[in-house]
Amino acid sequence: MQDKKFSVSDINHIYNELSDISGIDFSEYAFSFKMHRVLLFAENFNIPTLDDFVYKLNDSEVFASEFLKFVFVPQSEFFRDADFWNYLQSKLLPKLLLKKEVFVHFPECVGGEDFYSFLFFAGLFRSSHIFVTISVPVSGFENKIKSGVFEVKKIKDCLKNIEALNGIRNPEDVFFGKENTVKINHLFRGNIFFENCDVLKQQHISKFDLVIFRNRMVYYDKNMQDKVLKKISASIKKNGILVIGEKEKLNSSAGKFKHLQSNLSVYKKRIF
Repeated sequence: MQDKKFSVSDINHIYNELSDISGIDFSEYAFSFKMHRVLLFAENFNIPTLDDFVYKLNDSEVFASEFLKFVFVPQSEFFRDADFWNYLQSKLLPKLLLKKEVFVHFPECVGGEDFYSFLFFAGLFRSSHIFVTISVPVSGFENKIKSGVFEVKKIKDCLKNIEALNGIRNPEDVFFGKENTVKINHLFRGNIFFENCDVLKQQHISKFDLVIFRNRMVYYDKNMQDKVLKKISASIKKNGILVIGEKEKLNSSAGKFKHLQSNLSVYKKRIF
């Protein structure tokens, strides 16, 4: 990556071009994140200069699509932060499933690891009255997530997580597959809906009982974090649950939520 030289203005130029192509505003994403993604992508595809990068963006729909998907970083592991998944199984889901209908949302879902981790635990309850909405920010993610097919190395990446899960003995309890690919062995009987929607453009109002939005805000600057949290907060019912990443904070939206568990980033929306 040392061979690729891009200035601050180069990085901004690239994302302005990408915004024009995709209709997604990247101006409030953290600059360090944007630079890292450009440098890594340029290294992978051997793109030495700004002119080369911009030319490829505008000349090739495939290239632009691949870079756009590359910008949205997927979750790296299944069952990341195992304490949360244990809490979901033992505390959150039993209470939520007392409702006649349970509405769950995964905003800006790009990889499927958290989504399928949820399906695994929700499937243990064999409930058919769970309605899950998956919002993907870019076309191309939906088919990948729907397939539920992952590389075998994903098992290796999450072995320590699985060992920390309550009631799970080994990876064979969670995964099945052949050769180089695996799927999650879930028994989910609810309903799943997909929508192509940028997180700032979603129009859901007081719809969801549970929103899982983990490890996405680390890529935004504070102003965008506040905007995103305001949108997501509006989508959650009173007494609904918001889950964010272990290193993320609610910032200006903190007053709207009650922290449910001191060691977890799990919050309950206040009634008033």
